[in-house]
Amino acid sequence: MRHEFETPDDVPEPPLTPNTGGVNVGVGLRRQPRTDPGWKSFSSYLPEDLQRRFRAECAMSGIEVRSGLDQAVRAWLDSRQASKPTG
Repeated sequence: MRHEFETPDDVPEPPLTPNTGGVNVGVGLRRQPRTDPGWKSFSSYLPEDLQRRFRAECAMSGIEVRSGLDQAVRAWLDSRQASKPTG
């Protein structure tokens, strides 16, 4: 059953405008192909809460999880290298 609703005469236009353009998911996101040169698949396990926080932070930062993982691993390796004695 379809309802027809009237807009009062004193309202210049309806309060909501329908989206007639459809939904575009992932438009504008640059995805790297799985065969991206220089990248190798990596799989591991994390505690669920840490994995959830990490994915959320990546999403809020607008970066792919793999880019966040790349940054995290590089920072960890750099910190380990900096803590090693020189000599």
